[in-house]
Amino acid sequence: MKKLLALITCLSMVAVLACSCSGGGDSGSEYTSIKLQMSTTVGEASNATQMCKLFAEKVDEATGGAVKISVFPSDQLSGGDMSKGVDMLTTGGTDCAFEPVDVLASLDERLLTLNVAWTFDSYEEAEQLLNGTAGDFISECLEAKNLQTLGFIHNGMRQLTNSKRSVVTPDDIKALKLRVPGGEPFMRAFTDFGADPLTMSFSELYTALSQGTVDGQENGYDLIFNNSFHEVQPYITEWNYSYGAFALVVNSGTWDKLNDATKKVLEDAAAEVCRTGCQNVVDSESTQKQSIIDYGCEVNTLSEEQVKAFQDVLVGTGYYDYFYEKYGADAFEAFGIDIETLRG
Repeated sequence: MKKLLALITCLSMVAVLACSCSGGGDSGSEYTSIKLQMSTTVGEASNATQMCKLFAEKVDEATGGAVKISVFPSDQLSGGDMSKGVDMLTTGGTDCAFEPVDVLASLDERLLTLNVAWTFDSYEEAEQLLNGTAGDFISECLEAKNLQTLGFIHNGMRQLTNSKRSVVTPDDIKALKLRVPGGEPFMRAFTDFGADPLTMSFSELYTALSQGTVDGQENGYDLIFNNSFHEVQPYITEWNYSYGAFALVVNSGTWDKLNDATKKVLEDAAAEVCRTGCQNVVDSESTQKQSIIDYGCEVNTLSEEQVKAFQDVLVGTGYYDYFYEKYGADAFEAFGIDIETLRG
């Protein structure tokens, strides 16, 4: 009898310990009790990082504290290595992230269709497509790579910055050493322009710009301003040459640990945060641009005719035909891109 009582007591203690574990079971509430790690590539002040924090706050509030999300900007979890960050995300080393679609394209290169030069005219067009066929296409690609997609925010229309000279014609850009994302649409465009493009992790970029390791870079106004690139890049070319977006993604293994009520909370929070994140970029760009001008930078906004001179270079090198063949008609259709229009 004593042995039986001892066994019952031991089993009871094990049960209590199991119930008190916060790693991924159901708490006393209707929501899964779990602690999640969330990453993003960009710095503390950037819109994507602020949206990570807002997402964490909304989920915490809606679940009564059952779901706790810790946010790590600047790829802290992967030591500043963007590629390692994606690997950690797909293998479950990181639970969720606001990750640039062009960075996630290391999992499926067709996602880079989003970044083909001069294929989006406005944020409204981009947002409509990301909430429709383009978003569906991205989600399907990422689901096959162990990621669930909950939404998108603007990274911005990408502008060019450099420390050497004004860039308003294709000749001006020649021989400039420019940091670009690793995707082929970026590398090939600047190579075709006669520049010297190279890749490096975003976390290393400010140091490289300030030390003159590279002459310039390209990003939206949010990242240019909030990462202080304008402080070491006096020349800005506003040309909206490529559109970028962040995807809010969750590791599929992590997603499967959540009950339906918890998944619904994350989906609802993501929808609200993505609306806010997109609007933030649209609302803040004019203010950020003015602050950059006030700092003393020269901002050259290219006319349609000036932009066409760069586009004509790409048409002449076969840039658009190359990516149409590489990524496929289905990808171009999903992103609303008319190859005949691009061919001029």
